[in-house]
Amino acid sequence: MSTIPHFPIFVEDDAIEDGSRTILKLIRPDWNLENIRYKLFTDGITNKLVGLFNDSHPEDDGVLVRVYGKNTEQIIDRKAEFENFKFLYRAGLAPDLYATFDNGMVYKYIKGETLTTSTVRDPSIYRLVAKTMARFHRLGTSSVSAEDGAIKSELWNKMEQFANLIPKRFSSPSNDLQFRKTFTRGIEDLRSDIETLKTLLEDIGSPVVFCHNDLLLTNILLQRDNTVSGHPTSVAFIDYEYAMFNNQAFDIANHFIEFAGVQEPDFSLYPNFDLQMDWLKSYLEEYTSESLDQNDERVAALKHQVDMFTIASHLLWIFWSLVQTEISAIDFDYLKYAEMRYEQYTKAKSSLIK
Repeated sequence: MSTIPHFPIFVEDDAIEDGSRTILKLIRPDWNLENIRYKLFTDGITNKLVGLFNDSHPEDDGVLVRVYGKNTEQIIDRKAEFENFKFLYRAGLAPDLYATFDNGMVYKYIKGETLTTSTVRDPSIYRLVAKTMARFHRLGTSSVSAEDGAIKSELWNKMEQFANLIPKRFSSPSNDLQFRKTFTRGIEDLRSDIETLKTLLEDIGSPVVFCHNDLLLTNILLQRDNTVSGHPTSVAFIDYEYAMFNNQAFDIANHFIEFAGVQEPDFSLYPNFDLQMDWLKSYLEEYTSESLDQNDERVAALKHQVDMFTIASHLLWIFWSLVQTEISAIDFDYLKYAEMRYEQYTKAKSSLIK
């Protein structure tokens, strides 16, 4: 990846198509704009994503324009995201990055279908996800400096960052009232849990690796072959804005929770024991480059770690949702989502912490 250009362009929320076309002229100056097909992908709950396709070119020559959500620079380090993108591109795990602009980036379209609550449970698909995550986690860390040569998890600092951004009073009176009904003791009880959880989870032996941290179903693209049945061949992870060094078990636990879906999550869809064990076996075989029996004690040990890190996943996204409740302009009920994650958090704490 050569030097990535930056365009001093700000794409307004109410003019995304026009702004995207302006950027496209710079990225693809030879394209005839009259032949351009425009598609708005609407599943994102942090950013807006636009696809631009030239009907006289193959679909996989398309360009994606990602417009950052309003105020998201408060919760996302865009410079770190840019570095993550380049790092993953060099490792063969991210598409070509064409350019950045003042409130977004432009990169190569990846052909594929996003996972659903049904397809994510298909063994031929979830094993691909497990193996791809293992390759993600095995990425080298030689370019990263850390005290005493040890990489530290960035999870706890990220939680503190989100917690610090939650307002003492929400600007919307109805949101403020609803928040106080659900979180009757305010946010300080949850904030105090950060250090308690950190102490507990740092002792269970989950290695710190480079994690995606946001593998919801719409951030996983499935590719199929050209046969009639469309056999799954590979998956690709997209959107690296929350990628950072974190405990291995967090990334897996977070993905298992995302089996619930995005817009109307159903947390009863969390994978059952047999699916978890098969998923974890596939993951560990790729991660260790060994063939494992499902009864291998390493599979059971990893499952225990994953179970425990579900608590941390719920807590992180509670904080995130409460921040988004105040700052986001995207049409999504973040406060309701925070309440749902809080319910799951209290259940996980009571069942897993003795």
